Amino acid sequence: MSRARVPSYRVHKPSHQAVVTLDGQDFYLGPWNSEENKTEYDRLVGEWIVNGRRLPAVDADSSFSIAELASWIP
Repeated sequence: MSRARVPSYRVHKPSHQAVVTLDGQDFYLGPWNSEENKTEYDRLVGEWIVNGRRLPAVDADSSFSIAELASWIP
């Protein structure tokens, strides 16, 4: 059985940011080649692999309305 390749950690040249594409969706991780965004890449790809090489479904109960988010701003 062959497995799909792990999506690559790459640079988005116009913005010089790290980016990974999962299920056709680009995730920009911040400035290219920093330890923080390499950790974020590992986290995102790990969740993607654990979820059967698909992005986890968004839980409607965990979303917030604009009013709820605005209420958190001091």
